[in-house]
Amino acid sequence: MRVLLVQQDTGRRVIRYPLFPIGLTYIATALKNHQVKIFDPNVYDYPECFKELENEARNFQPDIVGISIRNIDTANRKDPFVNFKTVKPTIQAVKRVNPNIAIMAGGTGFSIYANEIMEYLPEIDYGIYLEGEETAVDLLANLNAPERVKSIFYRKNGQVIFTGRRDLPDFSDFPITRKDPEVIDMAKYIGPLHNIIGVQSKRGCVFNCTYCSYLFLNERKLRLRNPGSVVDEIVELVDKYGVKGFTFVDSVFNIPEEHARGICHEMIKRNVNVEWGTWLTPIKLSKDFLLLLREAGCRHIGFSTDAVTDKGLRSLKKGYAVREIEESMRIARQVKGMAVGFNFFCAYPDMDLKAAVKTVTTFFKIPLLFPGRGGVGLNWIRLEPHTEIFSTAVKEGVIAKDANFLPENEDELLKLFYVPSHQRHFTLVFDFVLFMTESVMKPLAIFLFRIIGKIRGQKSLYDA
Repeated sequence: MRVLLVQQDTGRRVIRYPLFPIGLTYIATALKNHQVKIFDPNVYDYPECFKELENEARNFQPDIVGISIRNIDTANRKDPFVNFKTVKPTIQAVKRVNPNIAIMAGGTGFSIYANEIMEYLPEIDYGIYLEGEETAVDLLANLNAPERVKSIFYRKNGQVIFTGRRDLPDFSDFPITRKDPEVIDMAKYIGPLHNIIGVQSKRGCVFNCTYCSYLFLNERKLRLRNPGSVVDEIVELVDKYGVKGFTFVDSVFNIPEEHARGICHEMIKRNVNVEWGTWLTPIKLSKDFLLLLREAGCRHIGFSTDAVTDKGLRSLKKGYAVREIEESMRIARQVKGMAVGFNFFCAYPDMDLKAAVKTVTTFFKIPLLFPGRGGVGLNWIRLEPHTEIFSTAVKEGVIAKDANFLPENEDELLKLFYVPSHQRHFTLVFDFVLFMTESVMKPLAIFLFRIIGKIRGQKSLYDA
């Protein structure tokens, strides 16, 4: 069977290089008994990309088209944009070539809003729920009897039917994904940014953060790839495709730490020359571990710390205390040559004046602690179903239980962030701080660090 896998278009071109469609490469690899091709509209200008998709469908003549719905929106209150509005035009472009072509959809965005998307887009014939490698294989073998396949949405007599979820696959057995030219053009993703190409060393997350959908999507049990296999993939990216940088897309890289250390030791042993980044938890972070990461090529680390008080961390069920965040800052300061980022929320249950003030001071403190290599991201929680904070927001009257989670436009999207009425004065303060930072302070800081870098004959980490 000829299968065309299409990455969702973001609907805009904010960065020069599109994100590598790692999820589709896993599906393409699973469909080893089929002729598969990946089409990514994001490598073309928008909206000309839809004409390119028509040409691809006309030339490839697929029997079925799969669409990966990754992002419903930016989930960023200061940069609100609805990505989901590109899905219907994508389907329409395919249907203009072959009105009878079968459409299957999947991806993280689809799984979170599966029922809503199936109702909203009747053009979708089949929906793949959660991790799709095994499900896609079974579906293509049973297109005329989808009721036999677990984790599938399909249509019968005008009704959307769900077959019930299946167990998640054993990720440790997965092979290195296919990246050969007949499947995907890797040259489109080779660029200077480390976070364009992703590598996955595990699935699952042991944490239980109240706002996060990882628990729903991948469950808490960790499914680990062998460190040697992970590095085999990295070596292939570097030696065969000329990749200069990548990021680990694991929810948290250093849980379990021995697995992360195994990957780093293997990279050092094999002298892999590549720059990479990752997300870490501050729990039991050590200087020895960060030095190992740096030796293995890591140059970018991030912490989703979210709150600056113990009360806030407990409210969000982060699983650690402020002292561990402060210790991670102290250790990271000692390990030079790595860019360091921390993310915090501007509103959450139990946030009070003390927390708001400390969040603002921390926002300015971290760049001073890490001059030229450190920064802070501030955002609001985008409310999603299947999360604990959504239930809290309903009880507090922040959002209606039957709210529309598929916003038509950015005004509707802004209603889906956790901004309780009694914290709106905090939001005004954070809005002002972010405006001044982005408009005045950040451009000035980047300018100064570039000047310092030129004087010292070095490149500022901000430019990386």
